[in-house]
Amino acid sequence: MLFQNLSPSPALSITQFSDIDAFRPVEFVADARSIPLNLANFHTARAMVQLPGCQIAVLTSFPRIVDVSYRAPHGVVIFQIEDAYEVSVNGMSVNRPAFIGMRGNLDLQFVEPRGSLHAIVTLGARLRDREWFDTPDELCPFTPDPDALATVRSVTTGILQAASARPDLLQEPRSALAMQEGLLLAIDEMFRSGRAPELAGRLASRSYCRLVRRIDDYVAFHAASAIYSADLAEQCGVSVRTLGTAVASVRGMSLHRYLRLKQLWSARAQLVKGSDAITVTSCARANGFHHMGEFARLYRATFHETASRTLARARGTD
Repeated sequence: MLFQNLSPSPALSITQFSDIDAFRPVEFVADARSIPLNLANFHTARAMVQLPGCQIAVLTSFPRIVDVSYRAPHGVVIFQIEDAYEVSVNGMSVNRPAFIGMRGNLDLQFVEPRGSLHAIVTLGARLRDREWFDTPDELCPFTPDPDALATVRSVTTGILQAASARPDLLQEPRSALAMQEGLLLAIDEMFRSGRAPELAGRLASRSYCRLVRRIDDYVAFHAASAIYSADLAEQCGVSVRTLGTAVASVRGMSLHRYLRLKQLWSARAQLVKGSDAITVTSCARANGFHHMGEFARLYRATFHETASRTLARARGTD
């Protein structure tokens, strides 16, 4: 509903995609990498407002696994606009109203089983430390006070609506500063009244995230090879059970499904380039599929079309 009531303006940029193959290259440029979990009714949108000392981005997402690299020396705050939100981040479940605070250099691994509407406030160099963040380069999800979260949501959506309907207010320095101060004070209270997670859960999530990164590196290096869980566990120096637990915690699915999903999306990324040198068979084999019947079945079930149709469309011969 929020995006239906917003229009682009000199103070508000809005970008929308209804085509996953058009969206994914843009996302890679923005240093995020998604693996969609469901392509039915795909749609994503982003609205952005620049204030004097910070940037607000509100996004609609879709069911996906997403890796994001943040380089935010002055801090980032992420919070839900709607309560109907189900997500885990770096293996920590935040399937309730929650917000995330962090600063520094962070690589985050999200799993969103269904789409969401959330906001990202990125602080700029003009803003001094407001004592929101205790440790740099560390993620911390907080449980907010409901009233404090409601206020932050209201202030944020109010700024977007003003940027849409009255862009002149955002272009007038005193007015823009007043809006920013209202947002910062609301976030101040959300941090003051919020509750951080237990340390044990945070430590466990770090270990699992490191394992998943090793899995990703191994799969990328051995893209054309058949990958067996026992070999993968040996390479990572853990048991198969620990490997499975790490993937389930961080990626929200079994190790086998995760590996297959990565291989399928890697194959599709090659097919949509439409190169004359590639065939469906060579693409499948280059991504670890050596049984063409299995590849055809999984590809169609995942993308709702055949691999040959994807390739033909990319070449403009469909």
